[in-house]
Amino acid sequence: MAVFDTGPIDNRDVPRTTQLTIRLFNTGRLPALVGIEVYQINPPGGGFTSETFYVVNLVPLNPLGSPDSGFTLDNVFADLDVFGVRVLTSGLGANDIAITVLEKGSDGQIIKEHVLEGELSRIQELLFAYITNDNDTVTVIDTGTNTIVTTIPLPAGSGPQGIAITPDGLRAYVANNINSTVTVLDTATNTILTTFLLPAGSLPRAIAITPDGLRAYVTNANNTVTVIDTATNTILTTILLPAGSDPQGIAITPDGLRAYVANANNTITVLDTATNTILTTFLLPAGSLPRAIAITPDGLRAYVANANNTITVIDTATNTILTTISAGSGPRGIAITPDGSRAYVTNLIDIVTVINTATNTILTTIPFPTGSAPIEIAITPDGSRAYVTNLGNDTVTVLDTVINAVIGTLPAGNLPLGIAITPILLF
Repeated sequence: MAVFDTGPIDNRDVPRTTQLTIRLFNTGRLPALVGIEVYQINPPGGGFTSETFYVVNLVPLNPLGSPDSGFTLDNVFADLDVFGVRVLTSGLGANDIAITVLEKGSDGQIIKEHVLEGELSRIQELLFAYITNDNDTVTVIDTGTNTIVTTIPLPAGSGPQGIAITPDGLRAYVANNINSTVTVLDTATNTILTTFLLPAGSLPRAIAITPDGLRAYVTNANNTVTVIDTATNTILTTILLPAGSDPQGIAITPDGLRAYVANANNTITVLDTATNTILTTFLLPAGSLPRAIAITPDGLRAYVANANNTITVIDTATNTILTTISAGSGPRGIAITPDGSRAYVTNLIDIVTVINTATNTILTTIPFPTGSAPIEIAITPDGSRAYVTNLGNDTVTVLDTVINAVIGTLPAGNLPLGIAITPILLF
């Protein structure tokens, strides 16, 4: 991530700036995400400790030569004594963004032009990966330095499996399989906020949080999905699935309207999150044994990792199967890049398979050391790296998604399983 800033602009002289035009252009070959912040300094001279944001925008920029590679924010109010403009760039093309800020007077004439060339500062991304371990701990990794920050002890006998982080990055929810509880972690202090009980015999597995952060959905081995109110950390309702479903993974559509549950009985159950009822349940090919599911950022496709060495691609508009892809040996986890272009699949037989989602073909496979048994995977919000938990050797592998190669291995707790990464928060 890079930060560009005009610094405080003293606007008390004549001619006075009344409006701004901010122009962004991606000059490179990789996509980027750009945040625009316009701030007032009040009182003047108070420094950045007294800044007040009054314009915020989040803009995706496509690579050079493609549509939407540029963006202009025009007629931004600036009739203030002291103000400034800050631009934050992230993603694979973060360093290729050209930024121009134009100060304009009341007559529309340009008073001054700021070309933000080069990085005024570069900041650490401050992203963290949270890994659940079978020895009742959660390992926290700083993805900027690929170092272990801390290990959080959970109550004895928890048996943590799935983990999900709220969209604001403030809390992590851990599904504890053995004692049928959910533990809520404060990610600022890496301490336990609370642990609460699910119904006896739930045996929770996977967990997903709605895009608005208000609900958590937990799949349970007793053929139910528990819905949690994250504001109060109480159970809202329990959704009964068809007998014998044996729910495994769960994913929620980007609009938050539906949850897709992968069931080991070769079915996918679609939940309506507004009513917390079942919309439909449909069959996968016999013997699929689905384990995990991920949904593309546009919400149009769901990719299901099946233990029978296949990936099922689902059209979420019709809830029908588009195609089936052969993928490695023992697929278990799946994650999709933020731009939706690739799906990364962990295979227990020591590889990660990379799928081109435009063609639904295999781009490449990434070999792991023998005995790694990669199980779950999460991708950083800028799409540059993937983190993989390895059951076989108690490690976490770091992948560079540009070159699709292993760039690091870190120790984890005993039998690491679930993994989630905090989001990029530009504002």
